[in-house]
Amino acid sequence: MVDKDTILHHTVTRTEAPKAVSSDKSVLAPARFLAREIGGRAPGSPGERSASRFVERELKALGLEAELQRFRTTATTAWSELLVHVILITGVLLFPLDYRISYVLVFIGFIFFLLEQFGRSPLSWLQPHRKSENVMAKISGRNDPKRTLVIAAHVDSPRSAFYYRPGLIRFFRAFTLLDIFCMSLLFMIFSLTFGGSILKMEADKLNLLWKIGLIFLIVPFLSLIGLTQRAFSGKPIRGANDNASGVAVLLELARVYSRRRPQNLDIWFVATGAADAGGTGIKRLLSRNRRGLKGAFFVILDKVGYGLPVCYRKEGVLFPFRANRKLTSIVKDIYQVHPHYAGGFKRNGLYRGEGFQLLSRGKKALTLSAREKPGCPRFWRWHEDDLENLDPRCMRLTLDLVRSMIDKLDKE
Repeated sequence: MVDKDTILHHTVTRTEAPKAVSSDKSVLAPARFLAREIGGRAPGSPGERSASRFVERELKALGLEAELQRFRTTATTAWSELLVHVILITGVLLFPLDYRISYVLVFIGFIFFLLEQFGRSPLSWLQPHRKSENVMAKISGRNDPKRTLVIAAHVDSPRSAFYYRPGLIRFFRAFTLLDIFCMSLLFMIFSLTFGGSILKMEADKLNLLWKIGLIFLIVPFLSLIGLTQRAFSGKPIRGANDNASGVAVLLELARVYSRRRPQNLDIWFVATGAADAGGTGIKRLLSRNRRGLKGAFFVILDKVGYGLPVCYRKEGVLFPFRANRKLTSIVKDIYQVHPHYAGGFKRNGLYRGEGFQLLSRGKKALTLSAREKPGCPRFWRWHEDDLENLDPRCMRLTLDLVRSMIDKLDKE
């Protein structure tokens, strides 16, 4: 495809009102280009930049003014998570040599581990940084809007690892929770051991506590192996469902509302970068638009390509945050009127996505995804997440669901 060509401009009519229903082909075409023509789109990579340029061209072809918001990001959070585990494991192993240094390292490692669970990567500054960017376009309401709605979808694709293999992924959440449990238990054991050392506890008892800690160290050590494999050899997948599908729906929504402006609502369409690097793109969007996004609603489109649309009622692996009640109530009303939308409400306890980053910062956010059945999305973070992993009907349902949400917010 020639670099200046666009995909969606042919679906835009010359009249003020767009076609009532666009074809599945127009919804699927951007996802096809991102997954097939560009392929892997790791944070800060040439593939991600090509994807951002593509979104920019499409928005401009719709007559919108596309704005680039550049920033620097790490390539992955795997390095930060790996270093946190190294610090705690080193602290445990050093106990026979120096119990003071041992406890300091265990304490620091555990605090950093908790920060990781909150979506904050305290050691990310140690990693090499790359250039990334958000692509934004704004549509103002016809009247004097008092509300702002941000619709966002990330353009980057995640890195794969052996534990994302379809046969192993069913154990991913259970192992993650076990890792959290063992890290917490090690902190408690070594707090007791450190206190015992200060109070001159018998050496045999201290040695016993240390050996018990070594048993629970097995799970963090296995986690360290997995993180090392992901950091060194993990390759970005094509990411058709994750998240070319979300970008495709975002562009189609921009097409619709570029020709049918809302009355009482400002809409920001944002294609974020570096979501797989701890949601850096959405965090930069917040930090650089504090005044403009004060009180704004956020709808995140993430993996909407296969199954039925679902709404994440809560997000977070260890610390769950509840989605905005107003947005959740709107989706519930739509589900009741249109039962064919009814993918239901789920808790996202699998990963920390952009919705989690927003909710943990007190923002009014809701994530829309899609699921075929309980569990993780189909071929989640695996190499088979290609065009065969997309169903245009699911993307159409998500598109109509978001349009219904926008119309309800616009009328209130």
